[in-house]
Amino acid sequence: MAIVYYDGDCGYCNRAVKWLINRKISRTFQFAQLEGVYGMNLVEVMPQLKTIDSIVVVDKEDVFIKSDAIIHLLSQFKRYKWLAILLSIIPKFVRDVGYELFTKIRYKIPFKESCRLPSKYERQYFLD
Repeated sequence: MAIVYYDGDCGYCNRAVKWLINRKISRTFQFAQLEGVYGMNLVEVMPQLKTIDSIVVVDKEDVFIKSDAIIHLLSQFKRYKWLAILLSIIPKFVRDVGYELFTKIRYKIPFKESCRLPSKYERQYFLD
């Protein structure tokens, strides 16, 4: 099963994970915080990811980070494949600059649900 590693301190990231779970991506992906045990294990195996504090998707032997991770996740949905294709047309360095700009402001985006604990249904898809 593939794993989506995310920043557990980020309200936007937490909400995005819950969005993915509620759209049934959880049938093929599980979720782990970068700050958790699984995230630490990932960094031990792949030290080059130590500086990444955003999304990392490990799907079989493939590792996706930043905008590539978003594209990979969107491509899993029939409804959003068009968006994944559209984003993939944009050069990676441009996408990643946009992604980095967003990561700099993400903690300033207020989310009313950012502190909501996962439901019993949602918890089954979290590794830690």
